[in-house]
Amino acid sequence: MGKISVELTEEEMRNLAEVSAMALTMLGQGMPESRDPRVDEWHRLLVDILKAAHTIPGIAKDMEMNPDCGYWFFKHAYVDSAFYSDLLDEVRDAVFWEELVARMAAQSLAESIGPEAVDNMDPEERSARLSSMEKALWNEVTRHGIDRLFFMLPPEES
Repeated sequence: MGKISVELTEEEMRNLAEVSAMALTMLGQGMPESRDPRVDEWHRLLVDILKAAHTIPGIAKDMEMNPDCGYWFFKHAYVDSAFYSDLLDEVRDAVFWEELVARMAAQSLAESIGPEAVDNMDPEERSARLSSMEKALWNEVTRHGIDRLFFMLPPEES
């Protein structure tokens, strides 16, 4: 397969480098031990993009050779204020709340009618009941966060 050239402005290259940094961060968190060859292919491509970004003086000043990973990456001070960091924080936050609400709804349904009844429930009915509970829980956490949630821990864990 032949090579393809792309012309980018410095700002576009900075944005591409940030997208690459974000994707590398996500790969590291989401698939740290993956044996999928696509992970390696993506990793190499993303590292190559960061390496190319480092050749641009305006971007290079915000990068360093990261001793932990062995390739060029943005400096910690830059990462702290980078747009992609804000985006990653928003994604993590959204995933946390979605997972919390979904698990709480499933747990509440199992506790109210029993795990066997949930397992034997028609998938459409289960989905409708969970959806209703999730809506109520979303309303609660949207207004109050976890302030009004009550967690009961077994005595040996508290």
